[in-house]
Amino acid sequence: MNDNGDDAAAVAREQLARLEHEMAAPPFHAVLRPEAITVEPDGSVVIRLPFNPALRGARDADFYHGGVIASLVDLAAHAAVAVRVGHRVPTIDLRVDYLRALGGVDLVATGRVVGAGRSIGRADVEIKAGETVIALGRAVFSTVKHS
Repeated sequence: MNDNGDDAAAVAREQLARLEHEMAAPPFHAVLRPEAITVEPDGSVVIRLPFNPALRGARDADFYHGGVIASLVDLAAHAAVAVRVGHRVPTIDLRVDYLRALGGVDLVATGRVVGAGRSIGRADVEIKAGETVIALGRAVFSTVKHS
């Protein structure tokens, strides 16, 4: 592998470690238990949410509660933008399209930065249960670094 490949791999490992650290900070994440899977060279992130029956929409249901899906959209979008700009970014707006109710399996969210400027960042998120896309989302964040 050449130096550029070594450098890219080192950056990817550093970004993944930073993402894992950031995801461990919020107490709410102790309930959700998200796992950072990868940070791609373009800044896209992949996050897995292990199945937990406590996150179902109803006691006798086999689908995830909509709030869990919305939280995962926010989490994955935030992660993608934060990795790109290098610091935490507060959410300004969040949109979720619920496509299908599924549960009983882990969820995988892929967050991709659409744009990140001096004041605003946007990311799109796709959430899959197995091979099935169950939700799409977009979130907007303030990228202004606050002390």
